[in-house]
Amino acid sequence: MTEEEQNASVLIAACAKEASGYILSCAEQAGLDRLAFLLNVSAVLAASALAAQPQDQLAAASQHIQDALGLVHCREEADPARH
Repeated sequence: MTEEEQNASVLIAACAKEASGYILSCAEQAGLDRLAFLLNVSAVLAASALAAQPQDQLAAASQHIQDALGLVHCREEADPARH
């Protein structure tokens, strides 16, 4: 991993920690299940990120999200030869 990639990872982790803390706080204040609420918000954010992609970049963006989340089962279903 390059220094630029490491710096980006640190920034991404810090943003995610702050955002998830805010989301969990909102769920708690609303009396909702915190983890289910966080999962739902995360799903909406991922879907929004994909919807914002140009059609020719959609597959790459989808793969990037799967890789970032470590969704091995999704990759295996999409392309069994990949592993």
